[in-house]
Amino acid sequence: MKIKVWTDSNNRLLNWANADENRPVGPTDEGFEFIEVDDAVGLYENHASIIDGQVVPDAGYDPDADRPTPEASPEQQMLAALALDVAQMKAVKSSDLL
Repeated sequence: MKIKVWTDSNNRLLNWANADENRPVGPTDEGFEFIEVDDAVGLYENHASIIDGQVVPDAGYDPDADRPTPEASPEQQMLAALALDVAQMKAVKSSDLL
């Protein structure tokens, strides 16, 4: 697949987008370059370089490490606790009917 990439002066990948498959590979006058890749694996903006038309991800970069783990707000925690209490009360009530 062909993509267009924007890099800084050190060939660091700043941004990328899908490109028309009919475009020729190489740099453009518009400030980006067309390259061909097999898939989008390794296209980590600010964590990869474009060297000789190839994407080279930073060694040891873990894209999942940058994502913060979502935490429930105090309100969400209270609602979850309340829902659990209600479910437990319904379960007890249902078992009394048997």
